[in-house]
Amino acid sequence: MMGALSDSITELRTNTRQWEAFTAEGHCAVLAPPGSGKTKLLTTRMAFDLANHIPRPHGAACITLTNAAAEELRRRIDLLGVERRPNLFIGTVHSFAIQRVIGPFCGLIGRPELSKLSIPSKQQVDRAYSVAINSVIGSRGDTRYVRSTIEYNRQRLATTEDWAKSGDEIIAVARRYAEILETNGLHDFLDILAIAVDMVEQHKVIRQVLTARYPNLYVDEYQDLAPALDRLVRALCFDYAANAELFAVGDADQAVFAFTGTRPELLDELAGRSDVTAVHLDHNYRCGNEIIRIANLMRRGKAPIKGNRLGGAVTATLCPRGFPDQCLRAVEAVKVAAERGVPLHEVVAICPTNQQCEQVAAALREHRIPAFVRGSEYRLTPVTSFVEGCAAWATLGRECSNYRLGSLLRRWRTILAGRWERSDSVKLTELLTSYQERSETAAGELLRDLLQLGMSAGLDRPELADDRVEVAQMASALESGPLSDHSVHDLAERARKVDRVEVTTMTSSKGLEFDVVLILGVDEKWVPHVMSEGDPQKLAEDRRKFYVSITRARDEVRIFYSGFVVWASGRISRAGPSRFLREIGLI
Repeated sequence: MMGALSDSITELRTNTRQWEAFTAEGHCAVLAPPGSGKTKLLTTRMAFDLANHIPRPHGAACITLTNAAAEELRRRIDLLGVERRPNLFIGTVHSFAIQRVIGPFCGLIGRPELSKLSIPSKQQVDRAYSVAINSVIGSRGDTRYVRSTIEYNRQRLATTEDWAKSGDEIIAVARRYAEILETNGLHDFLDILAIAVDMVEQHKVIRQVLTARYPNLYVDEYQDLAPALDRLVRALCFDYAANAELFAVGDADQAVFAFTGTRPELLDELAGRSDVTAVHLDHNYRCGNEIIRIANLMRRGKAPIKGNRLGGAVTATLCPRGFPDQCLRAVEAVKVAAERGVPLHEVVAICPTNQQCEQVAAALREHRIPAFVRGSEYRLTPVTSFVEGCAAWATLGRECSNYRLGSLLRRWRTILAGRWERSDSVKLTELLTSYQERSETAAGELLRDLLQLGMSAGLDRPELADDRVEVAQMASALESGPLSDHSVHDLAERARKVDRVEVTTMTSSKGLEFDVVLILGVDEKWVPHVMSEGDPQKLAEDRRKFYVSITRARDEVRIFYSGFVVWASGRISRAGPSRFLREIGLI
């Protein structure tokens, strides 16, 4: 495995700026455009530090935005030959807060009850907000943006002055919501982050212990993480009494979650510190040169990104009969790509909204093209993705599922933790094998079998609190919710990695890459959205979403527009194609 790490280091030497970041001493912030190899740089640096600079029993913490990203980071770290150690953490900021801050230190601050955090389900959160809003506002006014305003303020850890700007009713609803959760012994994820930040900032001994355990802190996608993470970083890395060494990567031009309260400018502020080495990567290894040329036009005067791959194509197609016409053109584009040998899983259709994604997926399926669009039934966590992976391995076969039994068994052992015995792996293998001949069994039955086999006990651990909530959501969706008609084979299709077209929103496309990218709905009022008009920050985020969508492609981007949009009411807005198409010279 050391050969894999050596090979990765050798490749970094060929890029001057990657090498500058890899060899930087002290705190380092890497500003990395799409396709610049930032994940490889991050994992190689972390693996090298663990092998050469971080002696046992010390470890490192690597924090990222999503469970999927954390899973990819773990996979790459394993491939580089890094041996697991107790003080090595790779996961989301919520997991870090629960597992490494609140759990170990809640007794120290006199709150031992936090050792067994109970996280509310989506239904409990919805109900608490509904009760709080009705009790404060009732039917007297417009309540559409009350919840989003509260969550925006909480995500940003708003000050008293910031809350005051939202008005007394918003403050009253927020307090009532918090009271409802507290009465039921519940803490949502935003509360968990706030608790963790307060613990680290207010207690010197906690900072000292954390920086001793994790002398090196690595942060992925810094621009998309909540301000709470920035506060944690500042407390752990820029404190007079305890200082972890920071290696952060991100790109403010790819910040697409500002609507949740994140602040992409925090990355620029971090890079501008005098005690942080800022390295700007300038190569995109993913996209063909023509795609990079078009993407650079969206960067509005910033230093251009350089390309290493010849070719690339970006086209825009007028679909005069509206969005249904765009869907049909996308179907034809998929067929053309397939005829020239592009695998279906190397094609993605990207839309502004979830509803449009469903329309595109339906059109593809109507023409017998397998397509998948992930809904909001439950979030992907390590455990929910494990369940889907079990279904895939059992019913799709090794070639189609792209899952390996050995990998599933390792994840099973992680879920069971201290309860695991060798016989548990045998039992899981026997269970999954039994489903090979009954793929049409209800998917809920497989989930129940896994829970009874030991997964339920594993989920009782505080560090799997996030997974416990989402497995409950998954069970609800499979038993009586929108997925109640799903068989084990249907559940497997959600995990299929080959031979189907992915359909996703602009926001969710971040982090993905494909040979061919189809972007639909690129009409004014959708891109940028009508609600962004007159708001420079929202317009900037819509611009970033379009930029991110374009840079998912290696070889080809095909854009579809109609020049008008049709709302659910039937009203038509004829505002023309998106202004962004004019900026990049395609109309």
